[in-house]
Amino acid sequence: LTRVGDDRFLDAAMLLENDIKHIKGNNIKRGVQQLLNNKVLKGNVRNRTPKLSRLGSEIIGKSLGRLPFITRKGHLVLSSEYVKQGDVVALIKGSQVPFILRRESDGQYQLIGEAYVDGIMDGEAMENSEWCDVNIV
Repeated sequence: LTRVGDDRFLDAAMLLENDIKHIKGNNIKRGVQQLLNNKVLKGNVRNRTPKLSRLGSEIIGKSLGRLPFITRKGHLVLSSEYVKQGDVVALIKGSQVPFILRRESDGQYQLIGEAYVDGIMDGEAMENSEWCDVNIV
């Protein structure tokens, strides 16, 4: 949770806390609950005045067919409604945005869509990245 002090991250955490009851997948619900139980995050969310209408409106207005997700490393992601657990966020050399890829049984990857990933959109992840070739089908 490297971005705990960020207003947008805290607003998103408040949205998750208020709407966790609507999450259908038990594994996803447990992951969100684990994130929300973080003591630092919990304290910051509790001390925050609600600005949910502004962030909620922005999410709805800009997302159109996209849903928010949280990665294992705690990054907030906005991507296709077709993203599934186990999909990966990929940085593709020369592209402007990260992508979501799904590994197929033959080792190739299916392109699910582009993604907004908070914390890596301005090249932050490029310096520590491992590069490899993959086949996208």
